[in-house]
Amino acid sequence: MATIVKTTMVSTGPIIVRRRARIRADSSHLPGAEPKRVHARAVKRIFDRETGELVGWLYEWNTGSLVPRWKSEARKDVVYE
Repeated sequence: MATIVKTTMVSTGPIIVRRRARIRADSSHLPGAEPKRVHARAVKRIFDRETGELVGWLYEWNTGSLVPRWKSEARKDVVYE
C-alpha cells in the first residue's frame, strides 16, 4: 500500500515549523480511482429458466456494481427474481 506524505509550512513569527501528516493511500482515497468493494447484499435470486432450480444470487456491492454469485457453475439461460 502506498503512503502519501503531505507537508505544510506554518509560520509562527521568526520560526517556521514544518508539519508532516501521513495518509494511507488505497484506491478509495486516490483522486479519480474507483471505490473499493467493501460489502455486498443479495438483491435477487437467479433461477434456471428450464428447470426453475435456484442456481445463484445477484449481489449489489457498495460501489453499485451488480455481480452474480453462482452455486456451482455459471448459467446462460436464467431468470432473475
